[in-house]
Amino acid sequence: MALPVVFWVAVILYYSVNLPWYDDFDPFPDFLHKWISSDALPERLKLLFQPNNEHRMVVGKLATLLYYWITGHLNFTFLHIGAALFTLGTLAVFWRAFRRSELSGWYFLPIPFLLFQLQYHLIFLWAICGWQHEPVVFFVVLSMFLLSGKRFAGALLAGVCATYAMSSGIFVWPAGVVVLVLRSQYKQLAAWIVVGIVAVGLYFYGMSAQGNESSFAFFAKYPHLSVLGFFAFLGGLFDFFPQKSIVVRSALPVFMAFVAMIWVVIWLWRQVTPWLGKTFGMFKNNPAPLQKDHAGNLSAFLVGIFSFLLVEALVIGLLRPRFGFFVMIVSNYKIYPALFLIATYLSFIVSTQNHHARKRAWQAAALISLAIWGISIYTNLPVISERRKYYTVNGYNQQFNGFGLGHVPYSESAKYVDTLMKQLVQMGVYSYPKEGQELGRQVNALTTAFPVERQVTVVHREKGIYVNDPEGRISPIRDHGEYAFIRNAERLYFFKMEPHAYTGRNFFRQYDKGFDIEIPHSSLLPGTYDLGIVNVEGSALKGGILGKVTIP
Repeated sequence: MALPVVFWVAVILYYSVNLPWYDDFDPFPDFLHKWISSDALPERLKLLFQPNNEHRMVVGKLATLLYYWITGHLNFTFLHIGAALFTLGTLAVFWRAFRRSELSGWYFLPIPFLLFQLQYHLIFLWAICGWQHEPVVFFVVLSMFLLSGKRFAGALLAGVCATYAMSSGIFVWPAGVVVLVLRSQYKQLAAWIVVGIVAVGLYFYGMSAQGNESSFAFFAKYPHLSVLGFFAFLGGLFDFFPQKSIVVRSALPVFMAFVAMIWVVIWLWRQVTPWLGKTFGMFKNNPAPLQKDHAGNLSAFLVGIFSFLLVEALVIGLLRPRFGFFVMIVSNYKIYPALFLIATYLSFIVSTQNHHARKRAWQAAALISLAIWGISIYTNLPVISERRKYYTVNGYNQQFNGFGLGHVPYSESAKYVDTLMKQLVQMGVYSYPKEGQELGRQVNALTTAFPVERQVTVVHREKGIYVNDPEGRISPIRDHGEYAFIRNAERLYFFKMEPHAYTGRNFFRQYDKGFDIEIPHSSLLPGTYDLGIVNVEGSALKGGILGKVTIP
């Protein structure tokens, strides 16, 4: 059981890079800069609760402040690690809940493999996503665990924390309503609703609609996409072919989620019928729920998890298809289908009294979870490695050229980010990674021509310079990569060479031999430059200059 957890943590520590990316600037560098610049408590509180797009990331901002108060710095690797601790906490809560079943610990085996796979790498290696999704999942799971265990005050506090981690956290309140209604705890239900209304009301106070009203018009025109999106979202862990067309990619997630939902609906109905019988005198001849739950709480915990996930899937299915159906199975969301499969598996093994059926379910779940985990490594580890290399060289571009970390070069937003980051560096709050600076030093000293035996192609196009190296090979080692560079006496620009997409018969394979890149003219200031390629293997650097290019 420790294997997927240790491997997942090792991936974070090995591939994390201390750099912000795109949406990171608002809730972390910009927030911290304004916090330091202000000494008025009302202004600081306003900054803490200020929306970031459609989210209030209070938990993430507090973590940023905590690290700054202790060290005096802003560090994105710390943010990756700190957010990951919440997922480790989620596993601990599931273990505590599982122990209520009194089953052998071996039945817990599939859960770490489902929770600690690499499909949601854009969560655990991207600070803003990490501090949105991982705390939300933890606090929702914790809230349902405490609520099912009749620790009401703790559940309320966890619910408020979930709400102010990101917008998905507000779905903890309808989930808690379902749990309390089915347990006929009406006094606690009233308090839960009051606190939930206040928390959600304050959450949305002063927040714009963020264009979500157009989602309803899109739904009216394409309702089938929302239905399919609901299932694709819940079955996202079966997105085994991320480089294929969206129809091919989404077919298996939709199908597997539909199959799982058949059982989930049956199981949830078994939880509802006793309450209907007790409250309205219905289904008096129906048997009680089948789960053996000596603490009387595990089924309520799972009901809360399912309620949260189904509301989340309904809302995502309604609001997100207008951006493209691929959003339903984007990496940023993959932690939720992991939660769905875990809850589905647990609901079955604790509800059946047939030992043989339970053992078969465990065997099937173990095989499926191991397959998902293994495929996630095969398909996502190269992506993670290449993305880190992209960050590293663009950190150099951001530091020395004023763009690179997600904003259009020389745009107003890029200028603002450049000013912000330079101020944080001058204040001693942030330091760029050394890898990019060392690579820049080595490339500036490079004077040799690129080896003629490598058949590199350079094509001058209308909007950019196309460079193709058919012999390049990707590597999972974080400091092994291939980069194009544009250099003159004043400036050095880096562009990570992109691996060729694989077009063969292996559905799981994403990359083929060879690299290419189109360097846009809009990224370069006018002048005459050396164009070259370097292959980096740790401290060793090979490559050279391909020729001269002139940007008018």
